[in-house]
Amino acid sequence: MIYVLKSWQEIQNCRAELKERKLDFTEPLKTRIWRLLFDVRFRYRLLPPQPDVTKSWDVAKATEIIESVVSSKQYPILDMGCFNSEILYVLHALGYNSLHGCDLNPICRWMPFWHRIQYRVADLTHTPYPPHYFAAVTCLSVIEHGVPIDKLIQEVHRILRPGGVFIFTTDYDATGKEHLIPPDFRMFGQNWTIFDRTSLHNLIQGFKDVGFSLLKPDEIQYTHSECPIYWHGQNYTFVMVAMKAPGEST
Repeated sequence: MIYVLKSWQEIQNCRAELKERKLDFTEPLKTRIWRLLFDVRFRYRLLPPQPDVTKSWDVAKATEIIESVVSSKQYPILDMGCFNSEILYVLHALGYNSLHGCDLNPICRWMPFWHRIQYRVADLTHTPYPPHYFAAVTCLSVIEHGVPIDKLIQEVHRILRPGGVFIFTTDYDATGKEHLIPPDFRMFGQNWTIFDRTSLHNLIQGFKDVGFSLLKPDEIQYTHSECPIYWHGQNYTFVMVAMKAPGEST
């Protein structure tokens, strides 16, 4: 399964869908008590994490996949690079009750619903979780920020159950346009990559080399005409890939 964000309208449609399902956590009232607790904890010196509307497509599509493939809401799910990510809030609201998030940012421990979601400070490529533990792992708009891909593949392979699903999104441009990102540019202390079709193919092949396969291999998109995302002088889009770990799910 490979999906490409085609237009800004898709983002708006996905946010409207989340709103209709009462899963829109960009609404301040949804996390009011948690923002108050955050303010008290940090004595108003830091702004509380706020979900990004631009990620509406990522969150809605990842939720749709999880609802279709994770057969029990008791099964553990992990969001890698969870800081400021809305996906765990949405899954919590849907009744999934074994949710985990990890991020290098220590403030992730004070994100909303920390009484139910188990947040941990951890390197994505060296997490503290036991082998073959998770039914699904998400990683939304993370790997473009300097994540060592080979190490990530090995870690995802280690922590996913047989037949478990890995869902990731990343920055993408298949139009052939060159992206001149200054080599000293840093975000979250890391460099920034916009994947093209070749580098995306190589990334997917890395997972296939350790036994992963594409979920729904008949649903593959690589191309797009619009680049609806603009950030730090670059126009691009998002791509979502869902892959299945080797073995049969239980």
